[in-house]
Amino acid sequence: MADKKSERKGNEGQFRLNLVGFKQGEEQPRVVLQAIGEDQKAFFTEPVKDDGSFALSADVLKRAHRIVLGTMADDAEAIHHDSAVVFRPAQFAQQLADDGVLSISRNWWERWYWYTYCVSGHVRHCRRRPWWFNELHYKVTQSALETSPLSQSEMFSFEVATPRNSSYVNSLSELIYWPFRCDTICYGTVEVYRRTCCCEPWIIDDPRLPDLIRDLERIVEVIPQVVPGKIPQPPPPPPEFDKMPYFKGGSLDELSVFAVRDLQVLRNLPQSAIAEYINAREYLLCRFSCSKPRKVATGDINPDGTFNICWSEFPRRIRPNCDDRYAYVVKQTIGGTTTTVYDGVAANIWFSADADADLVSYSPKAFSCSDTGHPDGQAYVYLDLVGGTEAWQLNTPASAGWDRVALPGGNSGLLFPAGDGNGVADRNLGGTVLLTFNFSEGMKQAAVGAKYYRVSISEANANGEPTGSRSYYQNGLSWQKAVMTSSGLDIVPEVLGPFTVNGVSNLYTIPYDSNADWTGGGRYHAAINTNDFADKQHLITLEVFDTNAARLRPTGTAPTGEPGTEIAKPFKFRRWFQAGGSPGDDTVEVPFGAMTHLFWWDNGAPYAKIDALVRNGVVFNYECLFFEGSANSTFGIQYHAYVPNPMFQYHHTIGWGRGLYSVYGGTGTLLAASNANVGYPDPPAPGGFSPTNTFAEMLDTASDPGRNKCSFVVNLTTYAKTTNGDDLSYPYATSGAAFALEINQP
Repeated sequence: MADKKSERKGNEGQFRLNLVGFKQGEEQPRVVLQAIGEDQKAFFTEPVKDDGSFALSADVLKRAHRIVLGTMADDAEAIHHDSAVVFRPAQFAQQLADDGVLSISRNWWERWYWYTYCVSGHVRHCRRRPWWFNELHYKVTQSALETSPLSQSEMFSFEVATPRNSSYVNSLSELIYWPFRCDTICYGTVEVYRRTCCCEPWIIDDPRLPDLIRDLERIVEVIPQVVPGKIPQPPPPPPEFDKMPYFKGGSLDELSVFAVRDLQVLRNLPQSAIAEYINAREYLLCRFSCSKPRKVATGDINPDGTFNICWSEFPRRIRPNCDDRYAYVVKQTIGGTTTTVYDGVAANIWFSADADADLVSYSPKAFSCSDTGHPDGQAYVYLDLVGGTEAWQLNTPASAGWDRVALPGGNSGLLFPAGDGNGVADRNLGGTVLLTFNFSEGMKQAAVGAKYYRVSISEANANGEPTGSRSYYQNGLSWQKAVMTSSGLDIVPEVLGPFTVNGVSNLYTIPYDSNADWTGGGRYHAAINTNDFADKQHLITLEVFDTNAARLRPTGTAPTGEPGTEIAKPFKFRRWFQAGGSPGDDTVEVPFGAMTHLFWWDNGAPYAKIDALVRNGVVFNYECLFFEGSANSTFGIQYHAYVPNPMFQYHHTIGWGRGLYSVYGGTGTLLAASNANVGYPDPPAPGGFSPTNTFAEMLDTASDPGRNKCSFVVNLTTYAKTTNGDDLSYPYATSGAAFALEINQP
């Protein structure tokens, strides 16, 4: 296709394409000629050869509505419209009439080059415990009510936090990066969207500010306005996950999370500091500097959760100081139903072209897979999770035998000896507690051959030794696995047990990662209903067996002495005793024939009851109570507030509110917090008495001397520490009463 005119060939219908300005050694574009009919469909396609020649018969030219010249992708049926040169048939024939050569200018034929673009990343499904969603909701909604001016140092303290092992969450940024567990999403498609951004730094008095304020106001309008209880009492439950405005298509939208705070800051910052604040936050900086998203490619997720998607298109010319950003939408089709489990476009999550994009889905509808393990010669098993809590947070003594532990301490068997993230330590277990073990792939190999496991429970005496009869976990247990069928991907259950093998009962198959593409959220090894047992310390023991139900013990350990065949094998029981990433090994060997942990559960419910109202030390418990007195008269309550085991009371609070207290702020506390049991048991124990406030304090006559009477409510709430390791909220009981006060005496 040299830049010179060719002589007309003698053969009718043979022509040549001339690329004006084409130089020797340049790569030739892949050019195609198509004839388009009246129905706008191509009925004739002719690739142009390397020497520029192409054929076009008079019959094709006569039938054509349009002649199109350009390039197209390998799997396309039509020439890409951005590259197309479109001719009317008569016009096309006229240009070829003299010498059979069609000349195209360089400015046009340079568009016919195709370039390959690629993006890559990985997809995860991350499980947050219920308390995390609750805390996120309350932190956002409560901050919506904070109207007091902020100092400039406070405003600039809201920078995005970096992940860390925090012991206390005191900001939204820290909450977002709170440690969590993720599984690989290994099935699904990834849609790639692109936009071009020219993010110019903001300046003082930037004209974009009114638009940003308007957008933030619109976001804040849909955030529920939850009035926090100024009288200490439980807040209302948060909305369901799918209805929270901070999540878009399973993705966390940080713009919405921080919208309330950003709006408050931007309204309070001095004009000279606004640009600095916005420039430090990319999700604000680039909000008005990007083109509309356009879908450019689609690809599949690899078995390991990664994706690498490439596509061909024409070279793109981007203005200086601009660049392309990519967002992704992940969809999964299960049983014929397609669901979006991650929507980075809706959540405004964008990546550069060369980024290893980390796509995190929080959607409860997402199906994830375990990472397939690769044996490295290590064979071990340890307790991994108690509910959703990592097992190092369980304060269990070291093992002293295959079925016992060393002498327990006063808080042994409880969770969070150092605090649960909100400063609450030594939380008792209750309800149904899910146990998850980590079986390494080395346990499966021939040298060990572990096939089954068994979990048992026995009461513990004061010395950490088992007492009474031993109970075995024996509920039906299934995991879900992903299976490719002729009609697509399907999710099917795999029964793990219980089985009886060679007379050994209550055995469960060890679900190794390499056995199947395990998916779904119900991947635990035992669910212990603590209500089936006494409220005290218990020992939970794990045993492992081979395919013939012979008990396996680590090489070098003493026999358990239990009935049945027992074989020594090269593996280790281990106990996770410190946070991951701590100095030294985070697990310690358990040198016995089975592995035992100590748990302390107690399902005693919190109790709260206001028995009577108290004026000047006199008890009243009538239906309608109107108290009269002097400014120095006192008000209090007689009440019961307890958890049966006082060690497991988080605290109880007593507060009062005046009239429309949530609007006008007329509130106070008789008792800010106490973790002492009051009036236990009920009956026959009499209720205790609260601290008191004066009538003048409750009516706030100091700020409003004319207010000498009003209606009130008083509220008592008792919180317990009980958790199942997954839900870290605090069970509570509450009691309230209504009354009126009047100062009518000197």
